[in-house]
Amino acid sequence: MFPFNKRTAILTCAMLTLFTVATACGKESQTSEGSPSKKGSISATVYDRGLIPASEGTMEENRWTEWINENSPTNVTFVAVPRTESKQKLNTLFASGSAPDLIFEFDPNIKNPLYDQKQLMPLDDMINEYSTVYKKLIEENPILKQAALKSDGKMYEFGKLNEAIPQNIAVIRQDWLDKLNLTAPTTTEELYQVAKAFAEKDPDGNGKKDTYGLNIGAGLSDVFGGGGLNNSYIDVNGELVRQWDNHKYHTAFVKQLFDEGIIDKDFITDNNGAKARQDFLNGKTGIYFTQANTSLWNRLWVADYGTLKANVPDAELAILPYPSSPIGQFINWINNPVQMTAVVNRSAKDPKAIMEYIDFLSTPSTGRTLTSGLEGVHWNNAANGCPNVIDPEKNKTETGYLGQDYNMIFSVPEGGKCFFIAGTFNVENPEEKLAKDMFKANLDIFYSMIDQKANWPGLTHSEHLPSVPQELLVDLQNAGTEIPNIFKSAMVSGASYTVEQAMADAQATWDKYNGKKIDEFYQKWYSDNKDHILMPEDIFNIVNDQKKLQEEILK
Repeated sequence: MFPFNKRTAILTCAMLTLFTVATACGKESQTSEGSPSKKGSISATVYDRGLIPASEGTMEENRWTEWINENSPTNVTFVAVPRTESKQKLNTLFASGSAPDLIFEFDPNIKNPLYDQKQLMPLDDMINEYSTVYKKLIEENPILKQAALKSDGKMYEFGKLNEAIPQNIAVIRQDWLDKLNLTAPTTTEELYQVAKAFAEKDPDGNGKKDTYGLNIGAGLSDVFGGGGLNNSYIDVNGELVRQWDNHKYHTAFVKQLFDEGIIDKDFITDNNGAKARQDFLNGKTGIYFTQANTSLWNRLWVADYGTLKANVPDAELAILPYPSSPIGQFINWINNPVQMTAVVNRSAKDPKAIMEYIDFLSTPSTGRTLTSGLEGVHWNNAANGCPNVIDPEKNKTETGYLGQDYNMIFSVPEGGKCFFIAGTFNVENPEEKLAKDMFKANLDIFYSMIDQKANWPGLTHSEHLPSVPQELLVDLQNAGTEIPNIFKSAMVSGASYTVEQAMADAQATWDKYNGKKIDEFYQKWYSDNKDHILMPEDIFNIVNDQKKLQEEILK
C-alpha cells in the first residue's frame, strides 16, 4: 500500500524526541542562507475522475502523492473533488469553512464567483516575496499575468501556457472523393453538395443507400461562427454587438441535411457522439467532425484509423480545412493557450508554502514525472530524446490516472519539444508515423488559415469570459437550455417549424430571460477590461510564437 502510515510516523517521531531535540520530525529543506527549516504544509484539491485502480490507493493517497511529498518543498494533504461535481463539492467546502488552501479548477464559472464573494487571496505579494520559478515564467510571458488580473487590478489565479493547436478538426474520406470525382469542399455550399453525394451515390459500392454525408459533431457550429450564447458577440467600434446569424445559418444547414436524409436521423439523441464515432469506424460516414487535441489526436489517428482500415481496407482519410460560410471564414476552435487553473483560499495560513509548491510544480522535471512517470520505471528515452513507454500495461495501472490532475500548473512550452504532441509520436511505429504526418498536415492548414486572417468563432476563448452576476445566472442557464432546443426542434421538424420562426422564438426567449441585461453586463465588462482581456489576436500571437518549435519537431 502506498498511503503513508501516519500512526507509525507519530510513534517514530515520539521516540526520536527522546534522544534529540535538535532534529524535527518533519523533513527539512534549506533556506536561502543554508540553514535547515521545516517544510511548510498545505492542503490542495485534486480532481477525482474515477480512473484510479484500487491497487493504487485513492486520489488522496497513492504512489504519486507520496512522490510529491517526498520531493516537494511543501507537505501536501490532498482533497479529492469529483470531476463531474466540482462546483457542488467546492461550494460545500467553502460554505463549511473547510475549503483547502490551494484549489485547482479549470472552470471560470466556479472560480469567478469565489472572487466575487471575496473568498480568494490576491497573489501579487506571494509571487513577489516567495517565488523564483513562477515569477520568472510570468516575467517572460506577461500574458499569464494579464489573464490573471481581476477588476481590482490584482492577480488572483495561477495559470499555464498550453500548446496552441486546433481542438476540433474535420476529416474526409479521400477515397470517396476520388471514387466520385469530387474535390474537397471549400465553402459550406460545397460542403452540402459533397455530403449529399456521399449519402446518395453509393461511395462504399455496396448497392445500398446506407452512408451518411457527415456527422453533427464538435466544430461544425464553429464553421458558421460558433454556437455559445455568451460568446456570440463581435466588437464594432468598441461596442459588443450580439450575433444571431451564426445560429441561423448553422440551423438552416443542419435542417437541410436532415430533411434530405444526408445525416443520421438520430443525431440529436447521440449526446456523447458514440454512435457517430461507430458509424465513422464502420466506414459509413464521409466527413467526420470531432475533437482531436492531446490524447484524442492519438485515438483518432492511431486507434480509430486502424479500426477504420480493418473494417474498410481501402479507406483513406485527409484533413478537411474548415470551409467558409456565408458570414465568413472561421478557424478551428483552439485549445486554450493561456489557461488559468488554480486559486488560493483567502483563509490559507502559509502563502510561502503554497508558492514553493507552485514553483515545484512549474519545473520541467516535475512536469515530466507527473505526466509520464519515472525514468527507467515507466519510460526510457526514445530516439528523439523524448519519453517512450517501457510497459504499456504497467503504465495503464500506475500512470493511467495521472493525466494532468496533479500538475495543472505546468506550462508546456517550458518543457520543450517532448511536451508537445508532435514530440510524443514514436515514428518507428508505422501507425504513429502516420499520426505525426497527419498532425503536420493539420498544422500546415491551421497556420495557413491564420495567415489568411480567418476569424475566431466567437468573441474570444470561452474560458476568458466572465461569469454573469448571480441574479442573472439562472436566466442565462435557462436561455442556454431553451434556445439550443429551439434550434434543434427546427432542424428536425421539416416544414412545420421554419428556421425563420425558430430565430424569432429564440430571440424572444433571450428577451424573456433578461437577455438585454446580460448583454449590458458583457458590454460593461468589455469596456472596463478590454485592455487586458485575452483576445483572438493574443491567441494567434501565441500560435505564431510556437510555430518555429512545432516545425522543428515535425521535420
